[in-house]
Amino acid sequence: MKLHVIKPSANNNTARVFIRAAGLNGEEVEVYGWTRTESFLSKCPAHVTPLLEAEELPKGVLWESCAIMQYLCNRHGLTQF
Repeated sequence: MKLHVIKPSANNNTARVFIRAAGLNGEEVEVYGWTRTESFLSKCPAHVTPLLEAEELPKGVLWESCAIMQYLCNRHGLTQF
């Protein structure tokens, strides 16, 4: 799994902290200045972060911090959250 973030953002930091607290492994990619590039827009037409990229997702990506956290809870059985 790969999490695309812009680090100063509170929503991005929420997803970053959640992943660490849940003990999940993944790559974190800083995308400041890249959200309007063709490669990023092909993944996320809304050009927002955080963006979770994972093979098992129906379209390969998911954005919005709350959606990402809910997906990870469901996927990994994280009932404590």
